[in-house]
Amino acid sequence: MGARKYAERTDHYPTKAAIKRAVETARELGLTVVGVEVSREGVIKVLDQAAMPQPAAVKDEWAEWAAAGKLG
Repeated sequence: MGARKYAERTDHYPTKAAIKRAVETARELGLTVVGVEVSREGVIKVLDQAAMPQPAAVKDEWAEWAAAGKLG
């Protein structure tokens, strides 16, 4: 009674062709594609490099101390 029938399933993964089309379209629009996410509902998310967080610059305290003359 509570079990879902096979015909009622909502899993509709996108096809390889649909994913390829989405990536090609994104590249044609000038995006730098760094990844793709797909969902069970068929949603395709193309990830652009500009939307990805960039790592913070590493602070070089040794060089700062040397420049300030604190290393003796």
